[in-house]
Amino acid sequence: MNSACVAFATVAVILPSAWCGTHEATVEFYLADGYRFSTAERNAIEAVTDATVVEVRHYLPTLPPDLVLKVQAGEKVIPETGETGYASPPSIVYWIVDPRRNGGVTAITRTHLRASLFEFFHHLVRDQTVPSTSLMDHVVSGGMATAFEREFSGAAPLWGVYPDDVMDWVKELIALPPQTEEDHFQSDPRRWMTLKTGTYLVDLAMRSSGQSAAQLVSTPTDDVIRMALGR
Repeated sequence: MNSACVAFATVAVILPSAWCGTHEATVEFYLADGYRFSTAERNAIEAVTDATVVEVRHYLPTLPPDLVLKVQAGEKVIPETGETGYASPPSIVYWIVDPRRNGGVTAITRTHLRASLFEFFHHLVRDQTVPSTSLMDHVVSGGMATAFEREFSGAAPLWGVYPDDVMDWVKELIALPPQTEEDHFQSDPRRWMTLKTGTYLVDLAMRSSGQSAAQLVSTPTDDVIRMALGR
C-alpha cells in the first residue's frame, strides 16, 4: 500500500486475543504509544480477518496456512483511510490503524481492513514463486496486488488510479537500474507513482491475456511486462 513500510512497535506488549476458539488467522494486538485495543475493537478486527481469509483462499488457494496479522495503533497512516500496512513473507501481515481518524478503530476496520487484506494476502502468495528482487518486481507485484484488491474485494484503492501520461512513468521506471530501491521514490511528488504504474501494467496484461490478477499471481515479472507492452 505504501512504498515504504511503516515502522512497527519495537517495544510492544502482545495483548491476548479477544475470542476463544478456532480462527482462520492468528491476530496479535500490540500495545504501542499507550493505546490498548478494546474488546469490541479486537472482536471486529478478528471477525473481518477470519471472513477475509476464507474469501481470499477461494481465489488464491496457496495462501499460507498459518497466517499472522500483527496490529498496532499509530499515526503514520494513509490520511484518506486511517490505516496502512504491509506484507512480510512468508505469512505475516502488519496493520497500523489510527484510533483518532475516520470514526475510530472499529469504523476503519469495517470500512478498510477487508480490502487491505486482499492486497496484502496477494503479496504473500506471489512471493512464494515470484519474490521481489528488482525494482520492476516491486512495481508489478504492487500493481497486481492492487488490481486483485480492486477486482475481487470491490474496493477502489486510490493508489490504483493512474494518470493519462502513465506510459511515461512506465518508460522511466523500466530505464532505471534494476536494483533501484523503492526508497528512491519517497520524496517523489507523484504520489503512489510505482503502485499506479504497476497497476497500469497489470491492467494491460490482464486485458491481453484474458487472465485475472488471481490467475496471474505466479506469472514472472518479465512475462507480465511482455503481456502488457507486447514485447
